[in-house]
Amino acid sequence: MSEVNMPKLSDTMEEGTVIEWKRKSGDAVKKGDVLAEVESDKASFELESDADGVLSIVVEAGKPVPVGDLIANIGKAGEASSPSKPKAEPKAEQKSGALEPKDGAEAAVVEPVAAAEPEAEPEPVAAAADAAAGDGARIKASPIAARLAAELGVDLAQLKGSGPEGRIVKEDVLAAGRRPGASGKAPGRSAPARTGPEVEHEELTRIQTIVARRMVESKTTVPHFYLTTEVRMDEAVRVQKQLRETVTGAEKLTISDLVMRACALALRTHPEVNASWGGDHIEVKRRINIGFAVAQPKGLVVPVLKDVDAKDLVQISIESRQLIERARAGKPSPADLEGGTFSISNLGMFGITDFAAVVNVPEAAILAVGAVTDRPVVEAGQVVPGKTMQMTLSVDHRVLYGANGAQFLAEVRRLLENPVSLVLAPES
Repeated sequence: MSEVNMPKLSDTMEEGTVIEWKRKSGDAVKKGDVLAEVESDKASFELESDADGVLSIVVEAGKPVPVGDLIANIGKAGEASSPSKPKAEPKAEQKSGALEPKDGAEAAVVEPVAAAEPEAEPEPVAAAADAAAGDGARIKASPIAARLAAELGVDLAQLKGSGPEGRIVKEDVLAAGRRPGASGKAPGRSAPARTGPEVEHEELTRIQTIVARRMVESKTTVPHFYLTTEVRMDEAVRVQKQLRETVTGAEKLTISDLVMRACALALRTHPEVNASWGGDHIEVKRRINIGFAVAQPKGLVVPVLKDVDAKDLVQISIESRQLIERARAGKPSPADLEGGTFSISNLGMFGITDFAAVVNVPEAAILAVGAVTDRPVVEAGQVVPGKTMQMTLSVDHRVLYGANGAQFLAEVRRLLENPVSLVLAPES
């Protein structure tokens, strides 16, 4: 008998949740088969089997489970497939009214999927989706889709889902509600006034909940201070354009890539910034692993590019783009999200010129990067047109002091204003 335990998918993960079992109890599985989709505190991942045999599920989908606790068994072929008792019951209590799957049955009709709409939902909505099946057929629908269908009078059984594996999502219900006669309304008639609540209650995903908790933790326990500087970006923009046009692999080189390279070199010069708070000591990291915030429809993740100081601009451009694509698709690997020593948040692509980010605990600092803008600047006593960019460094005052942060930020600015140094091959 091989045990399947809740894996530790990130360096900060304490518990995880099986969002969806891809196989059911009694199924024969082989090593490498995807058993389930598991959500950690940062993202969702596919859990693969490490043995051949027959699957026996111990913990149903939707229940938080501490890292290391038993969630399933894989028995040998012909062996009884009865679920074993888990090592420890999850500490989190089931919320009143939440849907509880019966033994041997599949998980709730309304199945959460992290990449789409993984909200938890009270029992009445799930029951509404179940009833919509009519003949007992199982309907895959998100909680929001089920609630909207009940409010708009849309029959879920008549819809074809556009979500993963044919799952019905909110957009499917809204589209059906707009079609004439879709909810029993005669064509040409005006729709009756909605009788539902004026304010819609949208449940948080697990990732949103974790992010919210950590932001509160950071802002209430970390003594932040902020340093802002303005960078002349004329040369950096020129070098970016030239590299894009002449260097293979640099066709999609971004200002963010230049900033990341500058930060990596500055962290080499100022290793005290490449550190974290350890409770009663400071931990200075040898590797320079830079995380960058990536927004998702239902959360925020921070993929981490490893050993940035040892990479040239082309490598940074290609590898960071790959990390971003996996993060936005909701399929980062555990290694993508761990080991960060410093973070960058860039909102320049949205036209934001100046902002301050929240320190990504336990790291010592995070750099907020604004848009490159055309502005009048004073040069040799004359007002001339120039390209500038605002940067704000948010700092944990327990780890760094004003002078440390200012010197680091000045070095980043110097490198960006003299970008030839960013193009040179990394030192070994």
